[in-house]
Amino acid sequence: MATYKDEAIVLHAHDLGEADRLIIMLTAGRGLRRAVAKGVKRTASRFGARLEPFTHLKVVLHEGRNLDTVTQAEIIRSHSPLRSDFEKFLFGQAMLELVERSLPENQNLPRLFDILRVTLGVMEGEVEDPALLLAAFQLKVCALIGYHPRLDTCLHCGREVSGNKVRLDPVGGGIVCASCAARSGTASTLSAGALELMRGIMGEGMASIARRREDPLAVSEVLGISFLLAEGFLERRLRSRRIVLDHLKGKGRPFPLSAEPSRG
Repeated sequence: MATYKDEAIVLHAHDLGEADRLIIMLTAGRGLRRAVAKGVKRTASRFGARLEPFTHLKVVLHEGRNLDTVTQAEIIRSHSPLRSDFEKFLFGQAMLELVERSLPENQNLPRLFDILRVTLGVMEGEVEDPALLLAAFQLKVCALIGYHPRLDTCLHCGREVSGNKVRLDPVGGGIVCASCAARSGTASTLSAGALELMRGIMGEGMASIARRREDPLAVSEVLGISFLLAEGFLERRLRSRRIVLDHLKGKGRPFPLSAEPSRG
């Protein structure tokens, strides 16, 4: 089997036997890879703490039939501030979970690596509202994977949708008019302010989004919707959804009924 070099961001790691760890990583050139880091749990391991989640690395991997093996790892950026700030850690973990769940193993999508790399870098700096950055990341990842939310016309009939309250079908992946919403059992209410915010951030860079100061209620709504859209695309629950939303609710952040953490 071949040995290859790549850049990687560690998404997840867990113990494998007494001395080894299984590392799930997103690589720049080969997509999602699973690799064994042998002896990493030993005190004298040459890897040290390099293979922790969030870490951006240069790696040398030996390709195996089922699992690769990490032979070298050099830190490009550790993203250690994400581990020392509890809220940013939670939001960063949500990003890593979405990436791991979204991409089939060995399918390469370089833009996904780029947006994760950029967003983690932005998140560890000054961010006006980390919840908005997470929402934007989730919406953009859905779009990259091919599940671009339709936010201009009705998902079902194609008519323009307007008004103070619209409906969004997270399973279908877009807004629906009042007539079509009546026939959809999965549509959620979406305020005009939240819809405008979603439209704005879809075409905006992460550094710019990090400087936005928006209505917390609208951000909470967009964040809740971004989780619903991601889960609709994946057809599975994201563990991070309840953790993140419960954390924000515990801080006293306002939530519209449609995005209440207790729902779903």
